[in-house]
Amino acid sequence: MTATVAVSPARRRLARAVRVSLVTVGLFPFIPPLLSHVPILDAVAKLVDEWLAFQCQREAARSLAPFGISMAACARCSGIYIGLGLGALVAKPELAAWPLRIWVGVAALVMLLDVATEALGMRPAWAPLRLLTGIALAYPVSVALVLATRGV
Repeated sequence: MTATVAVSPARRRLARAVRVSLVTVGLFPFIPPLLSHVPILDAVAKLVDEWLAFQCQREAARSLAPFGISMAACARCSGIYIGLGLGALVAKPELAAWPLRIWVGVAALVMLLDVATEALGMRPAWAPLRLLTGIALAYPVSVALVLATRGV
């Protein structure tokens, strides 16, 4: 038998706002290419594009463009944004703090290995790996934020 915990309406609103915000942020890499030619929404696309230009180097070699995918950020930044959005959207698995910390730690280590091997010239930049390391790092962080605001 599981005990149900009453969640206040304010807590539910906060949880919903955090979840909607993270899912929206997860769409950022797609907004400029999709909305830049839509009247009125082109202003939103420009604003998001300027934010992404501020925080992302956007190097062509590190993008998904060669794979036919148009995004407004490099593969790793896109992966981080997508991971935040997917984590908030799915909000699974509902892990305790330690397993989530281990997941984030392992993902960060893999990302650092990716960065180091590329920087040392051991291999060329490979956008799919950059995308996956970004998603792997951001997804559990987003799940943890959603679960924390829910009170789980």
